[in-house]
Formats: sequence, C-alpha cells, structure tokens
Amino acid sequence: MRKVRWNSFLGVTCCFGILLGNGSWPLQAQPPTVLLTKPRCEVSVQKDIKVSVRDGTKLALDLYLPAQNGQVLPGKHPVLLARTPYDKNGTAAEARWFCARGYAVVINDVRGRYASEGLWRMLVDDPNDGFDIVGWIGQQPWCNGKLGTFGTSYVGGTQHALAIARPPHLACMIPVDSVSNPGIAGIRHRGAFELRFMNWIFTIGAPNARAALADPALKQALEQNGKLMPQHLLNLPIRPGTTPLKQVPEYERWLVEVMRHGDYDAYWKQPGYSVVDNLDRYADVPVYHVTGWYDSWCRQNALNWMALSGGKNSVQKLIIGPWTHGSQGRHFAGEVEFPPEAALPFNDWRLKWFDHWLNNAENGVEKDPPVMLFIMGGGDGRKSKDGRLRHGGRWRAERTFPLVRTQYTPYYLHADGSLSKDRPAAAASATTYRFDPANPVPTIGGNLSSVGGILEAGGFDQRSRKETLFAKDQLPLSERRDVLVFQTEPLEHDVEVTGRLAVNLFVSSTAPDTDFTAKLLDVYPRSSDYPLGFDLNIGDSITRMRYRYSLEKAELIEPGKVYPITIQLYPTANVFAKGHRIRLDISSSNFPRFDVNPNSGEPLQQHRRMLAADNTVYHSAGQASHIDLPIIPVDGAPAAKE
Repeated sequence: MRKVRWNSFLGVTCCFGILLGNGSWPLQAQPPTVLLTKPRCEVSVQKDIKVSVRDGTKLALDLYLPAQNGQVLPGKHPVLLARTPYDKNGTAAEARWFCARGYAVVINDVRGRYASEGLWRMLVDDPNDGFDIVGWIGQQPWCNGKLGTFGTSYVGGTQHALAIARPPHLACMIPVDSVSNPGIAGIRHRGAFELRFMNWIFTIGAPNARAALADPALKQALEQNGKLMPQHLLNLPIRPGTTPLKQVPEYERWLVEVMRHGDYDAYWKQPGYSVVDNLDRYADVPVYHVTGWYDSWCRQNALNWMALSGGKNSVQKLIIGPWTHGSQGRHFAGEVEFPPEAALPFNDWRLKWFDHWLNNAENGVEKDPPVMLFIMGGGDGRKSKDGRLRHGGRWRAERTFPLVRTQYTPYYLHADGSLSKDRPAAAASATTYRFDPANPVPTIGGNLSSVGGILEAGGFDQRSRKETLFAKDQLPLSERRDVLVFQTEPLEHDVEVTGRLAVNLFVSSTAPDTDFTAKLLDVYPRSSDYPLGFDLNIGDSITRMRYRYSLEKAELIEPGKVYPITIQLYPTANVFAKGHRIRLDISSSNFPRFDVNPNSGEPLQQHRRMLAADNTVYHSAGQASHIDLPIIPVDGAPAAKE
C-alpha cells in the first residue's frame, strides 16, 4: 500500500493524491493521443439470454461475439460488460463497435428494468447481481478470463458496485461520469436535494418500470405525467400515495426515501452507493476515471480517483474535460465552445485502455500521465459559427489532483460589492437580503444532467431568457435583490484557478433553517459580439444550514446567531483572462437544480409551510467572508496580483 497525504478535499476526508516525482509541475501540454481504428471482424448477436442470480431472479443480457462470414469465431475472447437501467438495446451501437474489434460484449439490463426480472432498487442489488453475472460470463467457452467494464452515469455506478463485490475475472474499468458517493453530492448535496433525480424518476424511471412496459396505457399516462414536471416541482413535497407514482410503488418509495433522507449515514455509505466509504472492499484493478468540469458527478468522480489512487496498487488515472454529462465527444458545454481538441474520439480512446489490460497490447497506456486536465479559458471571446462563446482552453498533463503547486488565495467579500485579496477593515459590516422560497433564484446551466429537457447543463450567460424555467423576467440574475454580487476589478493579467473551490462565509438567518448558495463566474467585458458582456458560470453549490457542521447529523440553527459555514463548489480549471472579472454570487436558492428550503425547520420534504427569511452575510474584519481560490502559478512564477 502506498503512503498518501490526507486532506479534507471538498468537505470529505479522502486522499490528496499520489505524488509522482516531485509532484509540482505539469508533465506536458498536449491533447490525449488516440489512433483511430477500423473494424476487423463481423458481429454475431444473441438476444435476451436469461441468467439466474443467487436469489433465483432472472436477469436478461444480450451477447455480442466476433464473427466471420456469418459464423462466430472459435476460441476465447476478452470480454466487455455494461450493466444498464436504460434498456440494453440502447447500448447496441457501442457493443457492436467494440465487438467488431475483437471483444465479446455483454449488455445486461439491471434488476427490475426492461427484460430483467425483480424489483428495482437503485444500485442496492448491483454488487451481488454484478458478481453473479461476471461469474456466469467466466464459465462461458468464449471468455478468456479477462473482463473489463464500460458505461456512463448510472452504468458507471454499476461498475463501482461490481468492483466493491470483487468478482473474479475483473481486470480493468472505465466508469464515466459515474453515479457514486451520492450522499455527498449528486443526490443529496450538503443537505439539499438535487431535483434532477426527481426528474429522472418521473421521466425515465417510472415510465419504463416493468409494470409500465407491460401496460401501454399506463406507460403512456406516466409519460404524459412526466411532461408536467414543472408543475410537480412547484408542488413539493411528494407525499406517498398522492401522485401518479403510486402506480409504480417501488419508484415512489425510492424517491420519497432519498428526498427525506438527509443524514449521511449507513444508507448513503452502502456498497452500491459509495466508493469512498468502501475502499477496503474495492477490487485492486486499473481504473480510468472520466468526468467533466460541467458534469453532475465531477466532484464525486474526483473523490473516487483520489481515494483509489492512494489506497490501491493498480494504475488509477483521471481525465477531466470541459464536458457536460456524457458528452466526451463534444467540444462545447451549453452556450460555451472550446477548441476541437477538447472532444475525444471516445470509443477509440477507451479501446486503447482495454487493449492494454485485456489484450496485452504494448501501447504504453499504463505510462500515460496520471491526470489529464482541460484548462478552460484563454479564448478570443468571439461568437462561433454555432453562436457560442469561444472560451478557449488546452489540455495539460499533471502528476496529481489537486495540484501540489496550488496557492490557495483568499478573496474577501466587501460591503461595496468588491472581491479582493484585501481583508475587510470595518469592525462591523454585513449585508441582509430577504429570501422568499416562493420566488427562488432560477437555475441557468451548471453541473447538471440534462434529463427530460427540464434544464440544460454547461456554461451560460447568467441572464434569464424566455426559456428559463421559473424565471419571472428576462433580466440578469445579478439584478435580483436576493443575489449578492461580489467581483474583482478588471484583471491586469491572466489568473488560472484550478482545483477545489471553498467559499467560507459568516452568516445568520431569522429562520430555524435556510440555505446559502455560492456561484463563481468569469465575467467577460463587452465586445462587438457580446455588447452587454457575458457572465459565465464556472461552478456553484449549496449548504443547508441544518447540515452546516456535519453531513451525518442535522441540527437546526438559532435565529439571529452568526455561524461560520463552508460551501464546497465542484472543482474546476479556468483561466480568468486579462480584462475579465472574477465574480462570486451569494444567495439562498438555485431552483430547480436544488430543492428550495421552506425555512420552516420542518423535517426534510415533509413541510406544509413556506416562510420568508432575512438572511445575512457578514464581511467585517472579525467575520471576513471569503472564497479560497486555487491559483496556479504560471511557469513557476508566483501567483500574480491583479
């Protein structure tokens, strides 16, 4: 076991990263190298094979085998496995692509979804079910004894669940934007609830429940119900038996449980959910962790890499691009565009990993840099032919993450709305705003999964527009009275910010419970293409006050009492260019990214009342609210001053 340093990164104790060499400087500045491949065999498909797992439940899978002249090729092959809740037929194109390059590919519907029997319980049964499916694969005459896994989002989560079960034959993995550690963020988020999972249940989960697939009329009705998501969101909380979800009770039961279950306890730490709490169980196999700066699982996937790179002997690699959820083949995110090299030829890129670990190819993948980061920013700021802001950026290889050479620099909030390195001098200074949960700040982009068309992920000008859900006007968010804006003067030089982002505030409220949100922005000056400028969101997050000190135990606050809190934003990598401003927005809602705190102090998602609260942020000498920016020196030079 390698020795590691431990650090409270993003609010959770986990490893800081492995130091290779001196660990201080980048290895190179070039995009990942990928050779495009051609198919070398035909594909034979066997549909709906039923495999009984330990409790007798039959799970369905499709098998893709290399073939020639219409006949399955004899012999044994390395195997790729994906276990999905999204219908195994939807993964056919990927399966055929890999199979045509010499792999046996198995696509398995998880328990209770599509062609598989059983009761769906998100990821709870996947450690055991995955273990049993791998056991069956290992007994087949076409398996050479080496198995790799692939898949994105929930399908990344089933990979981690499988690794925690430690099955035989598992040789490598590529979990992409993987569902993991959702009690830290992703489902619960510092006490708040990420409403995209309510959206998932209403628009994807329930309409494709086995009961709905067996009854076309029920499926159609649930699909129509899913189209009413904005109305459902405005009528929270969900009470059991009161919504159309009662027709698919396993989905209603799961949603009500996760919306009410705020404490980070054994429920969220179970093997199907958490990687960082199950390191001792996790298989010691090579893993390439893939995520994006605008992905809904970026923070959690970074945690996975840090924990496993410190706790396992096998190769662990991390790549973070400027991507939204599942968009590794694109070079844009929302209204923002990056250079073409930001996009990966994703199947070929993954094939290189599998060829080495499963086919013994000497392609040097194990010697690739431990960390590849896309550093956003530095573009010309013009409008692209597709109408997006050309934000720029470049790839950079690193030895670890966060970077050892990081200079964490506090930028302080001031009463006049400025944000600077100068600590406030006033003995008493604070700003109070009224937070009305009936009029929350609307979400515009960010770390989302664009499920069901409710929200679009990525970078956006933070101005409401006609299509902004729940916006009551078409004005910049900065004009709202409940949004506190703090920004630097125009920068005199480029400033790179790469790593974790922690906002440390001193706050109080007239309510027994409330939320505080933070959003980091890169403010573009006006230009011919953007005459009003462009307020680009870089990262955002939230802290629910009852979880201000601990995720594991809720504790209401005393109205009027001042509390220090930390809001952990998702990590990022962005160059704030000369002439731009660094901006921090503070508020108490970001809806419907997060559920709205009713301020009443009632049990989570069981409230009947919504109360307005006067929330205060302090910025005095003794209560100096600030954001710690992870500034990266350029070419070894000290962090510059603006």
